[in-house]
Amino acid sequence: MDRMRQLQALLDNTRKADFLAPLALRLYLVPIFLMAGYNKFTHFGDTAAWFGNPDWGLGLPLPNLMAFLATSTELAGAAMLFFGLGVRWISIPLMVTMLVAAFAVHWQNGWLAIADSSQWVFANEKVYGA
Repeated sequence: MDRMRQLQALLDNTRKADFLAPLALRLYLVPIFLMAGYNKFTHFGDTAAWFGNPDWGLGLPLPNLMAFLATSTELAGAAMLFFGLGVRWISIPLMVTMLVAAFAVHWQNGWLAIADSSQWVFANEKVYGA
């Protein structure tokens, strides 16, 4: 029984590090959302045109509003994830944005369909070949 108490005490001590996994995940997602939002912000007109054009774009309704919502969600989401403020609240619009992106763009064309390979810091030959 003494062994069980020691094991329980050891497991109780690991609870002090419970914050590390969510912190690592948040810090992993920050540059992804920051780059996506920044690219949409700097090329807002092109983004809105791509969102609205049914021939070579996504054909979404209200493209300016959709581009604004996606841009602001990604930029605000990156900042809030970085500082750990309102993470649960910003996760909801980020999930909606990612679901729209997944089904409207990436489902048919692959995840790297619109990625700018010049910004990939850790890319190797396998990534460029994908």
